[in-house]
Amino acid sequence: MTKGQQIVAEALGKNKLDGYPKLTENHPFFGKLKTFMVNKHYWMGTATDLLTEMNDTNTPPNTVTKLLNKFSFDLYCSSGIDVNFRRTNRRRIIELYNKKQS
Repeated sequence: MTKGQQIVAEALGKNKLDGYPKLTENHPFFGKLKTFMVNKHYWMGTATDLLTEMNDTNTPPNTVTKLLNKFSFDLYCSSGIDVNFRRTNRRRIIELYNKKQS
């Protein structure tokens, strides 16, 4: 099973293999994101840019977008991080605002 097929299986709740976290609000990506945004008020870039700056080599870029789309409200309520998406030509830009950072 490829990594892409694994991600789809997780999203559909059909994953029985070990080693890959489920796409939930407890995904390890959110812990890394919260740590990354602690000292930042604003960040903008693509999912790949975000993963590069966070030094996250385990999470695929399409999973970042799925997680942020699905759990943006939970992320805002728990950490004060607001997520916005916009498109420019062929790129999906992610904007992160840390409302709790002063």
